[in-house]
Amino acid sequence: MDKQTQIKKAEQFLALHHQPKLLVLPNIWDPIGARLLAHLGYPAVATASASIAYALGYDDGQNITFAAMLAAIQRVAEAVDLPVTADIEAGFAETPEAVAENMRQVLEAGAVGINLEDSDMTKGELFPLDYQCARIEAVRAMADQVGIPLVINARTDVFIRGNERPLAEKLAEGISRMKAYLEAGADCIYPILLGDLEALKTIQAETQAPINVYAPRVAASMQELEAAEIRRLSLGPAMMQASLLTMQKIAQSLQNYDSFERFTEAVMPSPEIKKLVERGKML
Repeated sequence: MDKQTQIKKAEQFLALHHQPKLLVLPNIWDPIGARLLAHLGYPAVATASASIAYALGYDDGQNITFAAMLAAIQRVAEAVDLPVTADIEAGFAETPEAVAENMRQVLEAGAVGINLEDSDMTKGELFPLDYQCARIEAVRAMADQVGIPLVINARTDVFIRGNERPLAEKLAEGISRMKAYLEAGADCIYPILLGDLEALKTIQAETQAPINVYAPRVAASMQELEAAEIRRLSLGPAMMQASLLTMQKIAQSLQNYDSFERFTEAVMPSPEIKKLVERGKML
């Protein structure tokens, strides 16, 4: 991908965060999934780190190698003519310099957006605020130097950890962190697992920034989120989880010698799949 094309895609992707319509991202993990979303008219494609890891036989939580994750991201980016944003967990590195270098490789793979979370995988706790800000600043400086306006979705895990703490206390810390991440260079904030609409409205009022919500935990409809000016909704590994459940049910039914009919009727026909696989016919 040439640089001007990538710059255009990054600008298009960022613009999707500043429109009235909710940006819906059903996260995928492979080229066929990306092409399916493109065929359906989605304006952008997002990968799910957990789904990529599971598909390649790894557990979630940066247990997959960065090289394997990068290769999967590149295959997705090469499969579609849409902006691609990649979930790269905690950056597969700790120091700001190492994270920035990894994100440079993500840009080279063709992505124009990233998710970057603030959990220390080795300690099972949040990175110190100043340290996470330094990581975001390093990534932003790298993108500026490269000349591609990488869209940074800064995820905070405040609402994952410390379940014994009251919501108001976690909300205060989360807002403090997210404001700092925006000042450090993030474009969008991601309070993952926070599903309370009133709390999300509070964050939006305090930050005036695009907010990404995690669909499986949101206690509101998509229409309500859009009306509240929440800009982005993603599914994480939910699409893969749904696919695996379907596979499991089919396999169990076969063990019980059940009828084949419902498996052969409710499937995507091979000609449709071929159209998705053959890039020229799909795009």
